[in-house]
Amino acid sequence: MLEFVFVATLAACVAISVGSLGYLLLAIWCVSRLPPTAGDACARVPATTVLKPLCGDEPRQLVFGVRSPTDSALPIVRELKAQHPHLDIEIVVDPAVHGPNFKASNLINMMRFAKYDVIVVSDSDILIGPDHLRQIAGRLAASTATIVTCLYRGAPAHAKSWVSQLGALYIDAWYLPAAAVDGMVFGVTACYSPLMALRREFVASELDNFRALATAIGDDAHIGRIATQRGRKIELAPFLVLTTIPETQLSQLFLHELRWARTMRAMRPGECIASVITHALPVALLMVALSPGPATALLFGFIAALRALLLATVEARVGRAPTARTPTPWFLMFREFLYFAVWLWAFASRTIIYRGRKLSIQPGGRIVADDFIAAGLPPADRKPAA
Repeated sequence: MLEFVFVATLAACVAISVGSLGYLLLAIWCVSRLPPTAGDACARVPATTVLKPLCGDEPRQLVFGVRSPTDSALPIVRELKAQHPHLDIEIVVDPAVHGPNFKASNLINMMRFAKYDVIVVSDSDILIGPDHLRQIAGRLAASTATIVTCLYRGAPAHAKSWVSQLGALYIDAWYLPAAAVDGMVFGVTACYSPLMALRREFVASELDNFRALATAIGDDAHIGRIATQRGRKIELAPFLVLTTIPETQLSQLFLHELRWARTMRAMRPGECIASVITHALPVALLMVALSPGPATALLFGFIAALRALLLATVEARVGRAPTARTPTPWFLMFREFLYFAVWLWAFASRTIIYRGRKLSIQPGGRIVADDFIAAGLPPADRKPAA
């Protein structure tokens, strides 16, 4: 029996390691074919409404709407509006809650002020270039797509913090290549980032003015899933934006990435399990420990080398944030082991902590909160998170 377990474990480790080798080669090829960070200027740019849901004064943010009159983002909004009195800026302060997803509630509250047929949604932690709004809105107007989305890179908010560097490294070396592979192999069927341009008729009909997101986690992924199910076309913009990484404590970063991992587990369970090949260095190390020898050591070495080459390809093709540093080989290896730990822990529970709130993610990406009670909400949705 023990011999069978040993052989089966070794065989699984070898299979995963070989799969990882193939994946890394594919990812390097896909990343090398990504468009450069600067897109072409669009001749026609339609009138556009930008929705910016906020919560707190996150680093370097531009703002449009908040839930609370005491939110620390409000002084920034008011200063922005005072500096640009010629711009049509609405400051929406509305505490109405429509479901356990507070960001969705914010979007629902802001939609009544939207005037135009192109709706751009940009999260509070997204940094965009000076021409990116023009490009994404113009691309939507020039195409038959319902949604234009884009990829993003990590920008440490604290350049000297090794934890912030870890967070940015995960996005650049793991998320970005995986999204590139997904889009090029299977076609763009997902919204990859919290910056997207949408047609108003889609928001009004299929999304019910964002009410379809009120009980969902991973709202950008949920929007993409609804669009794909309804046969809507999603297009990828020819530029990348930045998302800030504010965490400076490893526990905070772990909880943040655990939320992402458990969201993926709920929405794409099969892909979540298969994603082990995207961070298989710990498995390859176990393979070497079970069967030391030139062949297993060489396979481990190839995986480690291709991981470094993949990050180098990202840096060469699309660049990294100004605050992101090139990691040492040991730092890159530690990042992979940490990612593997997050992935493993994602299967231990469905509970996440998001902005101090305890949420339980149900299959399909539906969330239940232990602090949320709304009029008319079914009793099953009011139970404490497990």
